[in-house]
Amino acid sequence: MRLQCLAAAAVAALAMVLPATAQATHKDTRLGFSFKPPKGYAAIAIQPTDRRTVAKYQDEQTSYSGDGAGNHMFSIRFYPSGTALDDGEEGEEGEGEEGEEPASGAQGQLDEYVSGLLDGRFLQYECTRNKVVKVDKVSGVELHFEAEAEATSWYCAALPVEGGMYVFEGVALAQRFGKVSSEFSSAFKSFKRVERADDSAHQTELAQLDEQSRFLQEQIDKLPPGWSHLRSPRYLFLFNAEKDFVEELAERIEAMRNQYENDYPLNAPIEAISIVRVCGSFTDYQGYGGPPGSGGYWNWVARELVVFDMQPRTETMAVINHEAFHQYIYYFYGQLSPHSWYNEGTGDYYAGADLSKSNKITKFGDAPGGLARKSWIKEGARLMAEGKRASAGAAAPLKDLLGFSQAEYYGKAGYSGLLCYAQGWSVVHFLRQGKGLDPKWQRILPDYLKALLVAREAVAKESMDKAIEKAEKVEPGSGADLPHDVKDWYARLDEEAVQDRAYETMFKEWTDADWTKLQDAWLKYVEKL
Repeated sequence: MRLQCLAAAAVAALAMVLPATAQATHKDTRLGFSFKPPKGYAAIAIQPTDRRTVAKYQDEQTSYSGDGAGNHMFSIRFYPSGTALDDGEEGEEGEGEEGEEPASGAQGQLDEYVSGLLDGRFLQYECTRNKVVKVDKVSGVELHFEAEAEATSWYCAALPVEGGMYVFEGVALAQRFGKVSSEFSSAFKSFKRVERADDSAHQTELAQLDEQSRFLQEQIDKLPPGWSHLRSPRYLFLFNAEKDFVEELAERIEAMRNQYENDYPLNAPIEAISIVRVCGSFTDYQGYGGPPGSGGYWNWVARELVVFDMQPRTETMAVINHEAFHQYIYYFYGQLSPHSWYNEGTGDYYAGADLSKSNKITKFGDAPGGLARKSWIKEGARLMAEGKRASAGAAAPLKDLLGFSQAEYYGKAGYSGLLCYAQGWSVVHFLRQGKGLDPKWQRILPDYLKALLVAREAVAKESMDKAIEKAEKVEPGSGADLPHDVKDWYARLDEEAVQDRAYETMFKEWTDADWTKLQDAWLKYVEKL
């Protein structure tokens, strides 16, 4: 890792985006622009996979109307000349949909954007404003989109400049749109091009880094105003939460990582450094893109774990313990996830870790707050023991639960998703903490891991052989152009097919009597929890 050598350059890069407060001028000397965000709006972080957004702001106050509630948002994206007007997520640059060339020239790019709004994205809306506006001596366009059936209305604007086009978009509650749209318009009209800073030295430094170090440094460089970063041995923290709390989280996650490595010994060190993004509030978390109703998540594509500072903070700690396990097991398996009962159940098991002030684990109990599982499974297990069905709230038979796909675990099989989470936790707790377990049960957790890896190898080889055979039938000799290393097929596999194969391998010798014996012992264990 060479992140340390960029310390001075990072400070310079961060200085390229400088508003002192949410209402001050936002100045980006890397791209060479400035603007005044709407009053009362705070900067929101930009996701690692977003290649287009250059500024994102959210109203710090939640607005309410008869149609709902929410925080108004305003963002700016930049599309370099010759790039498609995509959504900014990872993908190929320089090509439009289905290989079509992107519009050429400033006017072509502007026309493409407007037609895409009118004829596609907002086809069901009424365009209540479509006006040419002069901003910074350049002619741009400003549009409003409203619909009676929609709770929100949209402000859109675009400004072609030398080298590309800036797109400005704001969303607000429909009943507040009249006033808010004028604030969006003022932000758009405050846009100015400014002199660009010379960051060639920083770019040279980045080019010399390995891919991971460069990726991490780029995320530091794109931090918005009010955000900071902190490194621990195996994680990079990006945050706008209180620094003391983040430092505590860093110590906590490193202690838990030691526990993961103790329970799942590595054959070789995991080189990946994961991002842990800590939003200062639930509002910031939602603005960043946190799923509704969640307390955190692990995004393998963005290589980051995202949480927010919730109260009581013991809940944030529990979420960190849970999600960091997902991150660890993802890299432990070489980017393959186990069945949900194992993945989520073990995550919840670690969420219940009690740590001393010196970060020593004292026990594994029930997690706090929304991650608590004990009351759910005690009731579900009781109803199961009484012979009740799923519709009455009973837990699933273990033979079924251990084979559930993610969709089934989340409720598709007819059992409550929350109950399945609780049941997965209880099964892992039983297999890890139960006393005098049958040797056959003691092997479930470790043998399942082996079965999963063997299943991946087998499914990958079958997929490879079929693809090569099919290619040869279409055109003799073309099979040679396909990868012949099984590992090259891992990323193409159907994860459920691998999990199903692992389940079949793991339990192929089990009889109904074996399952009944396991389930009866588990029910007694849950009763005493």
